[in-house]
Amino acid sequence: MFPFIDTIDNFQLNFLYAPVFDFLIGISLIKCYPSLKQWSTARSDTTVILGSTCGLLSAMTIMNQIGLLERPLTPPIYSIIPPNLGLCFLRTIVGLIIVYATRQIVKTIVLRLTCVFYELDWKNPEIKRLAKVEMPYYYLTYFAIGFNIAFACPLTFRAMGINRDYSYTEL
Repeated sequence: MFPFIDTIDNFQLNFLYAPVFDFLIGISLIKCYPSLKQWSTARSDTTVILGSTCGLLSAMTIMNQIGLLERPLTPPIYSIIPPNLGLCFLRTIVGLIIVYATRQIVKTIVLRLTCVFYELDWKNPEIKRLAKVEMPYYYLTYFAIGFNIAFACPLTFRAMGINRDYSYTEL
C-alpha cells in the first residue's frame, strides 16, 4: 500500500468526483459487512468510522478544489510559537457546537426520512436496530460530521478570525 500513497493522495485531492467516489465506496463497504444473527454495536461502530472518514476525505477534496489548501510558504522547520489558549478554547467550543448541531439535525432528518421510506414508526427506539435504518442513520450522520469538521469548522474559524496560521497548509 505504501508505494501507492502518493497516487491515492493525488487522486483524493485533485479528482473532481472523488467525494462521490468516497461516498459510494463507504456505502459499498457497509453493504459488504456480514449480516449478524443478533444485533451488535460492531456494525454501527464500523458505519460510524466509515461515514466520518468518507466525510472528512470529501471535505478535503472540496477544500482543495476551491483553493483553500495550499503549500506552506516556508520549508518545514517552523518556529515553535506558544498557542493562544484563549483562541484554542474558543475554537474548541465553537467546533463542538457545530459538530453537536450537525449531529442533532442530520440524525433527526435521516431517521425520519428513512422511517418514512420504509413506512416505519420513527418514535419506536427498536427501529434504530434494523440494518436498513441503522446503516443510513449512522453513515449519513457521521459523514456530515466528518465533512463539517474538515470544511465548515475551518471556514467558520476563518470568518471569526480565530483560525490557526497554518490551518490550510496540509499539502
